[in-house]
Amino acid sequence: MTRLRTAVAALLLAAALPALAAKTPLRPNERIDLNRASAVELMRLPGVGEKRAQAIVAQRAKRPFRKPEDVLAVKGLGPSWLARVKGLVTVDGAPAPAKP
Repeated sequence: MTRLRTAVAALLLAAALPALAAKTPLRPNERIDLNRASAVELMRLPGVGEKRAQAIVAQRAKRPFRKPEDVLAVKGLGPSWLARVKGLVTVDGAPAPAKP
């Protein structure tokens, strides 16, 4: 039984590592492009986990963001969140191509 618990704990930790690694803080003057960033890169923003990052990617697939405020169309992202991250995001690039 102890081996089973250890194995399950190891699997859970291994599954969490990509998300934990994604939360590396942004360097000074580093910006995340909402139109080009991968879900993992978007997760580096405060308050953005895996589900919100995927929602941002899905929203921009429908219509690319023209300005940072356009991201507010994503459920769960509000004006107070945008105020916290406004200096960390940009919408310079064209949307990243969808991966097969």
